[in-house]
Amino acid sequence: MIFFVGLTYAELTSAMPQCGGEHVFSYKALGPLGSFICTWMIVLGYVGVVCFEACALPTIVAYIYPDFLAGYLYTVAGFDIYASWLAVAILVSVFITAINIIGTKTAAILQTILTVIIGGVGILLIAASALTGTVSNLEGQLFMGATTTDMVKGTLAVAVMTPFYFIGFDVIPQAAEEISVSLQKIGRILILSIVLAVLFYALIIFGVGYVMNHAEIAVAMKGVGGLVTADAMAVAFGSSIMAKVLIIGGLCGIITSWNSFLIGGSRAMYSMAESYMIPRIFAKLHDKYKTPVNALLLIGLLSIIAPFFGKKMLVWVVDAGNFGCCVAYCMVAISFVILRKKAPDMARPYKVSHYKLVGALAILMSGFMVVMYVVPGSGATLVPQEWGMVLGWSILGVLFGLYCKAQYGSKFATHIDVALDNEAVEEAGDLAFGQAMAAALQNVESDAPVTYVSQPLSFSFSMPVSVVFGAGKRHMAGELLKSYGTKALVVTDSATNGRDLVREVEKSLNDAGISVTRFAHVTGKSLDITANSAVDEIKKDGSNFIVAIGSNTVMEGAKMIARTAASALNQAVMPLTFVPTDYHSGACFDASLPDGSCDKALLAKVVIVDPECMTGMSQKERAVSGFAALSECISAYTAADAQPLTDAMALYAIDILNDKLTAVCTNHADKGAWEKVVLAGVIGSMVAAETGSQVAKGLAQAVAKTSFPADEVLLAAIVPVVIDAKAGKDPFLYGKLARTMGGFTSDDCAARLCYLAKALHLDLRIADMGVHEDDIANMAEAYIGEEATEEIKERAASLEAAFNS
Repeated sequence: MIFFVGLTYAELTSAMPQCGGEHVFSYKALGPLGSFICTWMIVLGYVGVVCFEACALPTIVAYIYPDFLAGYLYTVAGFDIYASWLAVAILVSVFITAINIIGTKTAAILQTILTVIIGGVGILLIAASALTGTVSNLEGQLFMGATTTDMVKGTLAVAVMTPFYFIGFDVIPQAAEEISVSLQKIGRILILSIVLAVLFYALIIFGVGYVMNHAEIAVAMKGVGGLVTADAMAVAFGSSIMAKVLIIGGLCGIITSWNSFLIGGSRAMYSMAESYMIPRIFAKLHDKYKTPVNALLLIGLLSIIAPFFGKKMLVWVVDAGNFGCCVAYCMVAISFVILRKKAPDMARPYKVSHYKLVGALAILMSGFMVVMYVVPGSGATLVPQEWGMVLGWSILGVLFGLYCKAQYGSKFATHIDVALDNEAVEEAGDLAFGQAMAAALQNVESDAPVTYVSQPLSFSFSMPVSVVFGAGKRHMAGELLKSYGTKALVVTDSATNGRDLVREVEKSLNDAGISVTRFAHVTGKSLDITANSAVDEIKKDGSNFIVAIGSNTVMEGAKMIARTAASALNQAVMPLTFVPTDYHSGACFDASLPDGSCDKALLAKVVIVDPECMTGMSQKERAVSGFAALSECISAYTAADAQPLTDAMALYAIDILNDKLTAVCTNHADKGAWEKVVLAGVIGSMVAAETGSQVAKGLAQAVAKTSFPADEVLLAAIVPVVIDAKAGKDPFLYGKLARTMGGFTSDDCAARLCYLAKALHLDLRIADMGVHEDDIANMAEAYIGEEATEEIKERAASLEAAFNS
C-alpha cells in the first residue's frame, strides 16, 4: 500500500514542489474543503509521531535503568505511572520543542550522524542474528492464531499499524522546495526511501524472530520495557551490554523522528495558517529565530500531555496517527487520479506509468485501511481512547475552520497554484545519485526516456572598482592613494565638512606628501554650476586627482567635477577615489551621472569603506539605507541577468541585513554587527551596479506620475508588493529568498519584508508622506514597468491591511 501511495506522492511532489505537501496536492484537485481535511489528518499523523516519541523515551530509559522508576502516582490501562517517568518525558519534550524554536543550524548534521548510528546498530543486529540464529526459532511465528480467522485478524492488526512507521517519506514532499535535487530525482528518492525502509524493517523483524523463538519473545514482552529487539541483540551477541548498544540506536531514532516530525507538523500547520484555514496565529514566526513558534508550541504541548497516559499511549497514538495518515494517503491518491484527468498537461518531471492501475490500488488499499479502523471486529478497530484522539482532533479542526471562515471571509483557503509550466521543468541542482539505484527504479516510471540536461554555466563578471574595507582605513588614505598624484582635491558637502573624518583623511594625505585643497560646496542641486566652481579651484591649485568624502550626492558631484575639468582643461578624466559616509552608496560603483550619461572613465579607482566613517548616520538614515540595500540585493538576485557570483553576494548580504539591521537601527548591536551591516550595504551597491538592477531607477519610474519625491523610504511600501506579485511565478527562486529572510516558502517573501519594514518603523514614515493603498498599487506597477493588474492591486490591499493590523 505504501509503495503505491508513494508513487502518487512522487509524481505530485515533482509537479508541485512546494512546502506543504498534501496541502498543495489536495487543494489543486479537491478544493479548499478537501485540502483542509487532508492536511489536518496528516498533521494528526505528525502529532502522533511526536507524542509516540515522548512516551517511548522514558520507556527506553526504564529498560536501561529499571531502578530509575520512583514516585508512584497512578495506573493507566495496567501501566504504573511514576513521577520520574513523567519528569523525563516532560523535560525532554520541553527541550526538543525549544531546540526546534531556536532552529539550530546543527540540526541537519545531528540528524545525519544519528541516522548513521541507527543504520549501523540495525546492521549489527541483522548480521549477528544471521550468524547465531536458527530456522527452528521461526516455527510458530509466521502467523499467530489457532484459526485462519485469527491469523487474518492478527495480520491486519499489525498491518494497520505499519503506515505509522512509513510516514517518514512524507517529509520529502513537505520539504521539496528546499531539496537541491532535480525534480525527477525527488520522485525517485521518495520511492527509494520507501523501498529501503521496507527492507530495513523486514530484516530487523526477521533477525529478531531468527534469534529468539516465540516463547522467548513472549517473556521479553512482559519485561520492564517490553523492548524485544534489545533483548534479541543481547541474545545474538551473548552479552547484555549489546542490548544497551541497540538502545542507543533506539534513542537516536527517537530524537531524529521527534525533531523531524515536530518540524514537519509545524510546517504543515504553518502552511494551513498561511492559507487562512486555521487561525493566523499559527503562521507567526519567532521574532529572532524565524520559526513557526505557535505551531511548535501547540505540538510541543501535546507531546507533554501524552506521557500522562502512560506506556499504553504508545499503542493509542500509533493507531490514531495511522487513521490520520491513511485518510491523507487516500485523499492524495484520489488527487493523483483527478489531476491526471483535470490537468493532463501539467508538467510532471517524474511521471508514473499505468497511472490508472497505480491510482486505483493506492485508493483501494488506503481506503481499505481506513475502513478497517472503523468496522467493529476487524482486528484493527479503534478503541475508545483512540477514537477520543481522532474525534478530538477533528472537532478542533472544525472549530478552527468555522472560526477562520467567519474571521477571514473570502481569504479563507486562499492558495497560490505552484504547478510547473512545461517550459519551467529543468534540472535543479543535480546531486550525485547512484546510477544503479536509479536504474533499479526505472520500471515505475513512464516509458518516456529519462534525459539528463546539464546547462553549461555562461556569464561575465566585472568589478573594476578596488574596495578597501575596514575600521580605521581612513587613516591609511595617504598610503592607499599616493600613486594617483601629489595634489588632491577633497570634495565634500557642508554636512560632512565639519566632521573629524575629513580632517583625518586630509592628515593622512599630508603625511604621505600629498597637498590638499578642500571643496565643500557640493549640493543636490545645480551640480553643473558646482562643478564649474570646483574647476576654478583645480586650475588654481593644480590638483591631479579627487578624493570625495560623503554620501551619494557627493560622489555624483565629484564625477561631474571630473568630467567638467577634463572638458575645460582638455585633459584626461582625473582619477576618482571615494570615502563614503553612507553604507548604501551606489554611486561609488558605477560610472553614471544624474543626467543619465555614462563614462567608464568615471569609475572610482579606490573606494575606502571605513565603517567608522558611517557612525554619524541617524537611525532613520540607517533604516532607509539598509532597506534600500536589501532591495538592491533582492533585485539583483531576482534579475533576469542574475549570475552565480552576484547571487552568492546578494544572498550573503540579505541574510546579514535581515538578521542584524533592526538591532543596528536601534543601537542594540555591537561593533561586529555594525561592520557586517555596512559590508552588506556595500555589497548591495556592488551587485546592483553589476546587474544593472538599481532600485533608484525603479523608484524614479514609480514616482514619475505622482507628487511624491523619489524618497527611498517608499521602497518599504513598493518592494513587498512587487515581490509578492512575482513570487508565485518562480517558487524555487523566491522560496530560497524567503528562507534566507527567515520564512519557508515563496509566499513568505513579502510578509518577511513587511515585518522588517515595520520593525524599522518605515511603515510610519510612509504614512507620514500621505501614501495610500491606491498609490502603492500604482507605484508598484510603475516600478516594474508593467500594465495595471488586479493581482497587484489585490496584493497591495492585502499588504496594506497587514501593515495596519
